[in-house]
Amino acid sequence: MSTRIGSALRKFAVAISLVANCIAGSYGSTSVVCIYDGLRVCLIWPSSGVAQSEADVISKVIGTSVRPCVTGASVDQIFASEYKKFIWLNEAFLSGVSILWAVRGGYGVDRLMPSIVGAEYSKVHKKIIIGYSDTTPLLIHMSQKYGWTAISGSCFREVALGTKSQTSCKALMDFLKGNTFVLKIDDLTPMNAEARTSKELRGRTTGGNVTCIVSTIGTPWCINTNGRIVFLEDTNVEGYRLDRLLVHMRNAGLFEGVVAVIFGDFGTNEGRILQNFAGQLKIPVYKSSLFGHGKDNMPFGYEFNGTITKQGDRYVVSMQQ
Repeated sequence: MSTRIGSALRKFAVAISLVANCIAGSYGSTSVVCIYDGLRVCLIWPSSGVAQSEADVISKVIGTSVRPCVTGASVDQIFASEYKKFIWLNEAFLSGVSILWAVRGGYGVDRLMPSIVGAEYSKVHKKIIIGYSDTTPLLIHMSQKYGWTAISGSCFREVALGTKSQTSCKALMDFLKGNTFVLKIDDLTPMNAEARTSKELRGRTTGGNVTCIVSTIGTPWCINTNGRIVFLEDTNVEGYRLDRLLVHMRNAGLFEGVVAVIFGDFGTNEGRILQNFAGQLKIPVYKSSLFGHGKDNMPFGYEFNGTITKQGDRYVVSMQQ
């Protein structure tokens, strides 16, 4: 079956599902549009849902009722209706709201990507889309194909619950409000000779969660790393499994033509694995503790113009569109 036919069938199936839900009276908008800190935001659930207690906190913060799991399925989303989730996400994509903010990561985006890729958003007003972790493939695709402003930053649940540092949340909000047009991460430490001897590096920015990046390999939404500064993070992946993921990226050619790699937070016991791998790459590799699943999650942009410079005794990556 050709790609064109497959895409047409996916669109037809989504349309039939939408009509069926409307006839049954079960379809309703689950795109929660709210005002948060002066910004009109559409909350989206491409990945897992949230616990009832978390939904209650989010509802209080935004002044609008939020369901704990929009699909009514298990939190891990394995058995959730992909059609319903895509319909709800597509509704947000086609809405007039400019800022789309993932409520949380977890699991589920990979199951939606074929439908997202089969749809067409070239005539939709470009949006800002925020998330990280499981949202990585979505951020990659919407920035690479449509030029949307994709930001790897704290999910809305984390902001509402206050589980991320005020510094990283403020950096994200300052960018969204237009108080700054530059994103910065200023704690880079060189991990190999190539990084230590580099004075200035320039390239477009991309990256995200390593596990999720590996899941894009061989797909139409595969990450493009050529000429890029690549940000990489993950959470509590065992050493040998992390090495396997990084080696697979290398074997798939994802480090060829890369300007630089920046490793973020990986949880516990990742230091030796990352250091060993950095020593095997012939490109500059840096380490930061300011983005990823830790307390700090400073935002970085996708397809931004990035520059790594040495400022005194530290290295800083700056990004702007």
